[in-house]
Amino acid sequence: MIVHLAIRGYLKSTLQWESLVDIDSDKLDELLPSLAEKHAEECVAGKLGMIEIEFLDEPNENERYFRMGVDPSGMVMPMEIKL
Repeated sequence: MIVHLAIRGYLKSTLQWESLVDIDSDKLDELLPSLAEKHAEECVAGKLGMIEIEFLDEPNENERYFRMGVDPSGMVMPMEIKL
């Protein structure tokens, strides 16, 4: 099954870029960790404040988005993670 994603990068709540990705669901376990590592490095470097992954095929608005970052201003119900 193909999964349709919209991946967006934000800085100070302003959209910097957007990528539309179609990927086989069997490959998600490979793709998502590599994207998370890349985008986390961009957040640490100050190039991005938040990454949003939207699962475009998910009808439930409460489960459609995954957001992570260092700037909670654009997030809904952000949770702080102690490192």
